[in-house]
Amino acid sequence: MARKRGTKYQADVVIDGVRKRPSFATLAEAEAYENAVAKGLPEIGATTFKKFHETHFAFIWGDNGAPQATQYGLDALDQFIPASKPISEINSAFIISVVSEMKKTGVSNATINRRLSVLSKLLKHAEKMEITRKPPMDFLKEAEGRERVLSRAEEAKMFQYFDHMGLTLSGAVVRFLLYTGCRLGEVFSLERERVSEGRVTFHYTVTKTSKTRLVPLIGPAKDAWDTVRKMSALDKPFSLLPRDTFRDHWNRFRGHMGLLEDDQFVPHMLRHTCASRLVSKGIPLPQVMMWMGHRNIQTTMRYSHLAPKDLDGAAKALMEDA
Repeated sequence: MARKRGTKYQADVVIDGVRKRPSFATLAEAEAYENAVAKGLPEIGATTFKKFHETHFAFIWGDNGAPQATQYGLDALDQFIPASKPISEINSAFIISVVSEMKKTGVSNATINRRLSVLSKLLKHAEKMEITRKPPMDFLKEAEGRERVLSRAEEAKMFQYFDHMGLTLSGAVVRFLLYTGCRLGEVFSLERERVSEGRVTFHYTVTKTSKTRLVPLIGPAKDAWDTVRKMSALDKPFSLLPRDTFRDHWNRFRGHMGLLEDDQFVPHMLRHTCASRLVSKGIPLPQVMMWMGHRNIQTTMRYSHLAPKDLDGAAKALMEDA
């Protein structure tokens, strides 16, 4: 049982047969540590913001198919939340102040919401460990269909740039992203055996939604795959290219286009472009949902404004066999 020792509070637990008596600044932290150990959760360690997310990252997001994206979100939060900030002091008022500071940097509401989602999950974990109570969190309104998409002219310049600069692997990645609509993490995790008979299987173990989907491998995406699998003998061919190297190449391309200030001109934009093109060509939303691997139809509905408004085709279908 936790007790006071001098100016500190000492917890008393047994882990793997070994008795431990770590000290904490407050009684609440000491008791939270004892509760966490009793529940079989990872040790708390320090309960300051940065130390907490570093200690518990693997436990919270280790099964995520794209943990790097989460890490980028935490890195961004580290710029606005002091490393020494106790988790227990992150309340609604503090979160509002953080959002205000993020807005001053010019990032989009969508980007802020992704960061808040990461923070929300972290605080929910802290609440389970009885360290704090997760405060209510209001997400910002995102404009419908505001996601940046790549124009056909920009696509041509993108392919030309990577080819001209001799960045073959990065050129293959952008082609694969654009013509499969997959996530960046899914590219680098794609196993050779998942591609066969003109289709690529994005397995549930690496997808964001824990669902497996089968997508046709066509055009530039097929060319990209053929290029990479010949260049690499690895089980995951795209992993021949370090992810950080790809991001560096992308940022160089972004600078070449004069779009360094466009915070939506990011690799994930290629996924939005794929979905937008499918919908604008009249592909039914349920099919687009299956192609993209969206968790629910509401996500796909963000692209509904791009669907053809001409209902003559629907009218013709009603009259068939009449």
